[in-house]
Amino acid sequence: MTRKKKSRKLGENGSPRLSKEKLRELRAMKEQRVKKKKGNKAGTRNAQEAKVELSTNSGTTTDPRAGSKKKIALTPEQNPQPKAPQMNRHLKPQASLTKAHEPELTLEEELQQLENDERLMKLLELHERGELLTGKDAKFFNRAIARHQELCELLGIDDEFEEEDMVDADPLADFVSNDLADEWLSDDEDDK
Repeated sequence: MTRKKKSRKLGENGSPRLSKEKLRELRAMKEQRVKKKKGNKAGTRNAQEAKVELSTNSGTTTDPRAGSKKKIALTPEQNPQPKAPQMNRHLKPQASLTKAHEPELTLEEELQQLENDERLMKLLELHERGELLTGKDAKFFNRAIARHQELCELLGIDDEFEEEDMVDADPLADFVSNDLADEWLSDDEDDK
């Protein structure tokens, strides 16, 4: 960008030069505006004290901060000992107390709840690893397992896993069989 010299002529963004008449009008408008007054006039501090003295002399207006006008006894009173409170022993309770009933679960729901219990699952993992359960954990574990077995008997569910079922359920058993392994080994022997 090229350098521009300063000039006294008005530019595009400069403020326009005002004529003397316009300047006089602006000054007159400023003088006409009423300035906001801040604070009290001079000498008001002394004037307020004089007003307070006049009001106390008249007695008609009292200062609310003066205090209580209640009379106080200067000698201690001779009061007899207060009576003991009487107990009304024949009161009847207004509300009756009843035990809160837990919602009844069906056997299936209770079994599902036991099987999804996180604490029981953690304890079951520890038990399967051979770690010894003690204290509250052992009591909870024994109670939960006993209830699980009882629910399985009531519902007619066989809880025990048999090894035959596990072998049949193995998906890799179809792919890897002894016959294929024997054929592979026999092929190796023939090549030698």
